[in-house]
Amino acid sequence: MRPSCDFETYSAAGFYLDHEGKIRGSAPDGKGGLPVVGTPQYASHPSTDILCLSYNLQDWYGLTQIWIPGTPPPNQLLDYIRQGGEIEAFNITFEWWIWNMVGVRKYGWPELQFDQCYCVMAKARRYSLPGSLANVAKVLGTTPKDPEGGRLIQKLTRPHTPTKDRAEIRWTPSTAWEDFVKLYNYCNQDVYAEDEVSRLIPELTADERAVWLVDQRVNARGVQVDLLTLEAMLSILRQVEDKYNAELCTLTGGAVETSTQLPALKEWLAGQGVNLPSITKDLLEEALGDPRIQGPARRALEIRQLLGSANIKKLHKFKLQTSDDGRLRGQYMYNGADRTGRFSAGGVQLQNMTGDGPLTAQCSECREFFGDAAWERFGACPRCGQWAGGHDPTGWDVESATAAIADIRSGDLATVERYWGDDVVAVLCGCLRALLTAKPGYELICVDYSAIEAVVAACLARCQWRIDVFSGHGKIYEESAAKATGIPFEEILAYRQEHGQHHPARKTIGKVRELAGGYGGWINAWLAFGAGDFMTEDEIKYDVLKWRGESPEIVEAWGGQYRWVGPGKWDYRPELHGLEGAVIQALLHPGECFAHIDITYALHGDVLYCRLPSGRYLYYHRPRLAVVRDKLNRGDSYQITFEGWNSNAIKGPIGWTRMETWGGKLFENVTQAVALDIQAAAMVRCELGGYPVVMHTHDEITAEVPIGQGSVEHMAEIMTQRPSWGSWWPIRGAGWRGERYRKE
Repeated sequence: MRPSCDFETYSAAGFYLDHEGKIRGSAPDGKGGLPVVGTPQYASHPSTDILCLSYNLQDWYGLTQIWIPGTPPPNQLLDYIRQGGEIEAFNITFEWWIWNMVGVRKYGWPELQFDQCYCVMAKARRYSLPGSLANVAKVLGTTPKDPEGGRLIQKLTRPHTPTKDRAEIRWTPSTAWEDFVKLYNYCNQDVYAEDEVSRLIPELTADERAVWLVDQRVNARGVQVDLLTLEAMLSILRQVEDKYNAELCTLTGGAVETSTQLPALKEWLAGQGVNLPSITKDLLEEALGDPRIQGPARRALEIRQLLGSANIKKLHKFKLQTSDDGRLRGQYMYNGADRTGRFSAGGVQLQNMTGDGPLTAQCSECREFFGDAAWERFGACPRCGQWAGGHDPTGWDVESATAAIADIRSGDLATVERYWGDDVVAVLCGCLRALLTAKPGYELICVDYSAIEAVVAACLARCQWRIDVFSGHGKIYEESAAKATGIPFEEILAYRQEHGQHHPARKTIGKVRELAGGYGGWINAWLAFGAGDFMTEDEIKYDVLKWRGESPEIVEAWGGQYRWVGPGKWDYRPELHGLEGAVIQALLHPGECFAHIDITYALHGDVLYCRLPSGRYLYYHRPRLAVVRDKLNRGDSYQITFEGWNSNAIKGPIGWTRMETWGGKLFENVTQAVALDIQAAAMVRCELGGYPVVMHTHDEITAEVPIGQGSVEHMAEIMTQRPSWGSWWPIRGAGWRGERYRKE
């Protein structure tokens, strides 16, 4: 056991005192505090201070000690850290920030380095356990967190509106001594609970720890934000909100003053004959798709949809979470995406930012960019009044965003509308990515893998024609479209050269079937990717079966419990095969290993281990087999379930629950996990190779380098180095360099 620690802190970060003398949350929805501003901003706020520090040096005394400001310094702990000693905590990222931003700056403590830090939460997430101490303790059956902790934290760690009995905005030991004593005991108990949990969870391997350390440095380094443009975009957004809220107020006769007054809007809509159970994104889209809803009710729904965009709300998160030096930090969570090991994004959600904006045109005379809607209005270039050549609008790109930013910086809504059309929210959303820049004297270099999940799926399954495609031209969407439609592959390629855009079959059927088909999806999977816009359900069913017939190795990798042996409906025999078969065999024979090509499963204790080619494991807790009737009525079969944390409300209640899995899902897990192994190892190499990482998604890495140093080609070479276990895999990457972030 390593020495461990836990802080309790006070901060006014994310709160403000309004003109009425009331404490308000800084977010538009009225929330404040740590979840709103993020750990880096919270720790750096001038009001942030330590209320207490509990720690256990795990020496021969084995006692948890506590330090409270105003008492003698915890010299034994400080000396230990000064000498390079290791320490752990549950979510030690928070402790690292508080230690260095408050302990070092205010109390003169020695700096704490990431290499000294070990994270129990990281271990728990890697082991497919929940990301909170309270939930991990419940799952493992260890000492629970003090249920009164929530009340104490809510009362003592944030500011409150003054009352006639308490003029100060915060409670102190002199005004709430009994509660502070309880807080000190709560902090001590947390250290004990963290230590107990840590003992039961395997350590990160050396490779996993290297990735975790990179994650910490990426989060601490952050990415530069264009603060001038951010302020201008927020100003334009406020003008847009004022404009449309005024229209909404007039439209509803004053019944609804702003688009955020959802109960009032719902009630007013009911009076117009439009009854919605709630005003969610999906229900709004459904209502606006109903041609019977017209007039004021339709316009009210349009305004709510316009101002309720999830992407436009990111502007406020940018503002709240960007530090004074213009860096946006703490945006990634190690192992945050369920059991695959992939990173998840928090805060601004950098992994999920739209790249779409309105259609754009470029004047053939002045060469300036503007919105296609402006051309439709003026019939000429709104900037110079000229127009030569044909009208050929193009999609949104970094040049469009750069031109729009120049107009946004005017701070005038009318200017933006003149040059880009009335849908200013779409323009603002289109500029979100361009807010992320390189700091002065630096550039961004971004390299993304070419169809990395499809490459991994093909290689894991040994689907040779797909491997050949990725080893050659790499155009899997075009190849798939050719197989589906019978249109020659060369004709699909030539279309782009002749027309300047992808062949319609590539954009529809080719892309949809590749995105939807790889993990055993049926008709609904095709529909989820938009196939319903150009195919009937019978056509989708035909194409699903055709896709599977083209890639039998992938279908074999999913596996199952019956194998077709002839053309007839009942030409089958019971047989456990593929990943699903390997899992069932492992559960039926504890302690033995069963594999399909590179993936191996074994049951040890009450955990199903899945060994990836890299040697990393995925974990399925408390797996069980239940005998059920086969879905195709071929006889009895096994249903595979396990316990895990569900974070998707669509799939059931949020929390620790029993889940079902099957061949296609197992293949999805290992494919995404192996793709992560490739990317994570590349992040480590990029850091060592002189490309400091500032952002990443599931298939790309972005670094910030001095102007003139490094190259796209060199960074791509580093990222596409093949692992020993995939020495023949066709891993490719390409990218760009520039001042502003973009997608290509």
